Amino acid sequence: MKKIFLMRNIIMATIVTAFLIWAFFQNQLFGKIMIVPFLICTLAVLGENISILLKKDKLTNIFHFIFRISVLAYIIGILGYTIYYAFAHESYSLLIIVVIFVLLGIMFFKNR
Repeated sequence: MKKIFLMRNIIMATIVTAFLIWAFFQNQLFGKIMIVPFLICTLAVLGENISILLKKDKLTNIFHFIFRISVLAYIIGILGYTIYYAFAHESYSLLIIVVIFVLLGIMFFKNR
């Protein structure tokens, strides 16, 4: 049963990775910058599921670490830009949303 679940995850990650690679080459510079963290995450999920299927624990941990670092970089980048935008455009109510997402990010990394 676990192999079926892993194969399903591998197939989904492959489809999403193919879509993201296609989208990466279809976009301009800033679009590519936004796609790269998602591409890294899907490749890390794909590698993690393949290494679980092959029972390679060290490799699984490496891919899991790559996934966490990619998500962290994306969160810091987006939230950093949002904080800059809020102060530059005097939209201080936007900072409430940033605080919510910072708390969600902390919970995500604390639980993993």
